[in-house]
Amino acid sequence: MGWPKGARKWSPQEVLRDAKQAKELFRQRRLEEPKERYLEAFQSLERANKKVVELLPDLLTDSVDPRLVSSLIQDGDLFTALRYLGAPPISTDDLETLLGNTLAPTLIAHDPERARNLVHILRRILDPKRFPWIYENRSASTSEKKAAVLASSVAASAQRVQTSRRSDERDAVEGAVRALLLKMGWTKEPSPRRGIQVLLTDAPQNGKFMVGCTVGEHNADIVVRVTDGRVLALECKASNSEINSRKRINKEVAVDAGSWIRQFGEQNVVPAAVIQGVFNPAYLIQAQNTPVVFFWAHRLNDLKRFLLWSRC
Repeated sequence: MGWPKGARKWSPQEVLRDAKQAKELFRQRRLEEPKERYLEAFQSLERANKKVVELLPDLLTDSVDPRLVSSLIQDGDLFTALRYLGAPPISTDDLETLLGNTLAPTLIAHDPERARNLVHILRRILDPKRFPWIYENRSASTSEKKAAVLASSVAASAQRVQTSRRSDERDAVEGAVRALLLKMGWTKEPSPRRGIQVLLTDAPQNGKFMVGCTVGEHNADIVVRVTDGRVLALECKASNSEINSRKRINKEVAVDAGSWIRQFGEQNVVPAAVIQGVFNPAYLIQAQNTPVVFFWAHRLNDLKRFLLWSRC
């Protein structure tokens, strides 16, 4: 496959240089991150865990109250507390899979059988270390309740902060790209409902871009019609470790890029990614052979130069 005209293919030395700089910037963001985010999460989840721990005897009884179960699922913090009863905590997707049904609160409130099945799952996964009194069929001491609430709140708060970190990093990258496009005169237009299946009719027109749409069989974060007529399909990726970067690059970006090139042709689409955080340089060097054009979030002028080149 040829290399997209007008785009830079980074040498191994250049990739190493920018990967090192991106990693250092990531360290700075982490060290400067305020603890308030964790403390705010802990405060709200501690309240939820206290309520759920107090309700455990009524919740896990054989006579299940569908309205009680529904009310706990309907509240985001209380639902998190429910999921963190497990050893280990259970995800929403896994809980729905085990239940074999949706977790819609309104349906559970009017379906005693579904509520009973959900409570049965919670009983099966309940952590015996945090909740020994349930297994021993006795009342809990004040210290046991406090210990259970503390352990559950710490675990749930840490996970919430980690999840928000990933979202924040990715959102920051996408926001920076959108701001650059708008500043350069590109305008945003809505994505077609069916996604982009035919570049000529579905992709943005010259000087326009779309956000969050399907291109062929895969999603792109930002799709830009550059002035020379090609479609720039951008993915915005953030990574917090070199191991994680393998998934982001090899199993996401490169796979999508290969699919776009096969479907639309290398003369018509430019698969690219704007990246931020910690990346293994070897994965980036390898993915360029797909080809994928990489732009670093701390070097968005490279993206600007590519867009300006397409106007020539």
